[in-house]
Amino acid sequence: MPDASISEVIVLVILWTFPAAVLYWIIRLGVRHGTLDAYRIDRTDQRIAAMQADLRPGRPSSAGD
Repeated sequence: MPDASISEVIVLVILWTFPAAVLYWIIRLGVRHGTLDAYRIDRTDQRIAAMQADLRPGRPSSAGD
């Protein structure tokens, strides 16, 4: 294994910090976007189910009919 000096290690750390940070934020934002999409889909499904329940025969609607 080659013997790396402290200055070489510092340069490598500096060079790899930015790409690692960019990759981290891309993954983080992707996960967050997916989580928000799943939340929106769930809320939409809940609203549709509530509207369908209001429209079923024999049950009063939310409008008070």
